[in-house]
Amino acid sequence: MSGALVRIEGSSLEARADAQGHFAFAEFPAGPQVLVVSAPDYARVEVEVSAEPTSPLRVELPWAELETAEVEVEATRLPPGAVSTSVLGVEDFEAAPRRNAEDFLRQVPGLTLVQHGSEGKGHQFFLRGFDAAHGADFAVDVEGVPLNEWSNIHAQGYLDLGFILPEMVESIAVQKGPFTLDQGAFAVAGAAHYQLGVPDARRGWRSAYTLGTTNRHRAFLGWSPRDTTREDFVGVALMHDDGYGDGRRIDRASFNGRVLLREGARSKTHALALADHAVFELPGTVRNDDVESGRIGFLGRYDEAGRGRSSRGLLALDTRAQVGDSTVRSLAHLGWRGLDLTENFTGDLLDPIHGDRRRQHQEGWSYGYRAELETPLTPRLSFRTRLGVRGDLIEQREDRLGRELEIVGTRRHTEFSQLLLTGAAGLRWFATDTLQLDAGTRIELAHASVSDRRGGGGTQLGSHLRALPRVGVTWAPTSSLALVGSYGRGFRPADARAFANFEAGETGVEEVSGAGTRARPTLSDSGELGLRWDPRRWFGLSASGFATSLQRESVFDHVSGVSVELNSTRRLGGELVVRSNPLSWLWLRADLTVVDARFVESGAPVPFAPWLASAFHARVASKRGMTAGVRLIALAPRNLPHGARGATMLRTDATWGYAWKRLRLAIEAENLANLMIREGEYHYASHWDPEMPPSQIPTLHSSAGPPFNLRMTLGGQF
Repeated sequence: MSGALVRIEGSSLEARADAQGHFAFAEFPAGPQVLVVSAPDYARVEVEVSAEPTSPLRVELPWAELETAEVEVEATRLPPGAVSTSVLGVEDFEAAPRRNAEDFLRQVPGLTLVQHGSEGKGHQFFLRGFDAAHGADFAVDVEGVPLNEWSNIHAQGYLDLGFILPEMVESIAVQKGPFTLDQGAFAVAGAAHYQLGVPDARRGWRSAYTLGTTNRHRAFLGWSPRDTTREDFVGVALMHDDGYGDGRRIDRASFNGRVLLREGARSKTHALALADHAVFELPGTVRNDDVESGRIGFLGRYDEAGRGRSSRGLLALDTRAQVGDSTVRSLAHLGWRGLDLTENFTGDLLDPIHGDRRRQHQEGWSYGYRAELETPLTPRLSFRTRLGVRGDLIEQREDRLGRELEIVGTRRHTEFSQLLLTGAAGLRWFATDTLQLDAGTRIELAHASVSDRRGGGGTQLGSHLRALPRVGVTWAPTSSLALVGSYGRGFRPADARAFANFEAGETGVEEVSGAGTRARPTLSDSGELGLRWDPRRWFGLSASGFATSLQRESVFDHVSGVSVELNSTRRLGGELVVRSNPLSWLWLRADLTVVDARFVESGAPVPFAPWLASAFHARVASKRGMTAGVRLIALAPRNLPHGARGATMLRTDATWGYAWKRLRLAIEAENLANLMIREGEYHYASHWDPEMPPSQIPTLHSSAGPPFNLRMTLGGQF
């Protein structure tokens, strides 16, 4: 049953069931606890949980008209990939600083985010040895609507979550590896699923104002109905920030809203609207040798013309229904996107006369529809199927700009349409009380029609059909131990530019390049073995080993300005997460991810992605309204192109909050030790000094992470 609300009695902790009826708490207080389960047209039930709080439960709700209600609670098993799946809730969000919806993902074990622009530009993602660039190998959806921009002009799979208001995020589930039927295009390294909503304790009118040491001013106003089961909400935010260094100024306006359009006896239809417009500066990267010589500051920039403009709107219509014993969902969505970026990463290296500035511009529409069905065949066997389509109608243009920002040449100008058809079917079988099997296959058919508007290119067509099997086995011999094995095939469709007469030109990663730009999809085969062990109420751990074989690596290259396809790679690694709740008001977590990522033929390490990532999180929550959190992140030196190595990265962040009646004060502190954080590190040639002859020898470049800074938010609820 989707949408059922599960609350822990006497607390503000709650969870909402997803499309498959699954619910999970990111943290769980010491037992015994009483779960209060409610849903429209069903009787409210209470379930006392006296066993280990991590044990999965099956809860059946009776019809509201029945005079008596019996609640069946029995052991069920974790879905495939659940050992490495992270579920973040409101309590997790408040335990670490966040500027936007992307920053929540920094709390996921092994997931690293890099921002080499201001907040208006999408992040880069690194996960389990993958340089997922701006989203090429990391899929993200909001309420089931896919957000990766298939053939964005800046980078394939481009992600920009700026139009999601952090105040409206209810939970995030991050799955590593392509192990479930829900994971489609771009979920090669993993996927994140954003669920929006407002907890019961925060319904009504909400307002907040944020002040920051970077001259940050952000105003938020939101509303959601109080004392009802309706899931409506609306929120708007206006923000200005000068940024923590040169070229990081941003002005942004965002809107999020959801309304219940129709509610039947066993169905609901919601409409969701998200919109955002941002104007921002872009700092680019700086050469490490120029920083060391004092020619430029660590937080400086070379080119004051770096700037961007981003606009995005999304409308979705979501219908969920119970038809007999089956769960049915219908999701339609329509979106508009505008993006304009002016950047220069190489100075005058490629064009000594005009300089290397480039302007990337894109406008277009996206659309999609998906239908899902889950039905029980027997008490132990259920069937899932889904059919979907998503497409884009886009115009792109990339121009070379001169000293006065005049156009001196056009690298590409294309119009194209893309279509991705998806079919999936799978079975879930509880073979015994301790053994669960999941198996299924996704079929992906990608088609593109690309017209080169520069003249003479004509129109190119292409299609690809691929099958993506998924298998999972879960054995839970006791309530405190679960062993999971998973296999899945990931899929990255070909970028539209591969169908046009476009050449990447000079790149900074030649020694491992060789796949070219031919229009062909990329497949991966991934496997994971893991266990989750919770021997005590206050202690638990999960451990997993994983392996991935990737047909073609994709790396964003700053010299060519595009994601460049490289040769095949493989990854071997492991992940360990330790959790503890030693006191009722204290939660602790430590994690470590180690991975060896290499090219198959040469044995050279895959560039950019860290081989070791580790973090420690502590969260405090008192009954008197005080909360606090500390996060420590450590990354080992990253391997870079041409045999270079990056630097170790250490970062410590903290939060503190206090709620009194209807008011709340929150303070966020980033980089408490005020270290020089090289968040992004790159190795390529550039030329910024006109008094020196240009050199093709690569050198280290960095994009700076935030120095020590503070933000204070005062909020009210009415």
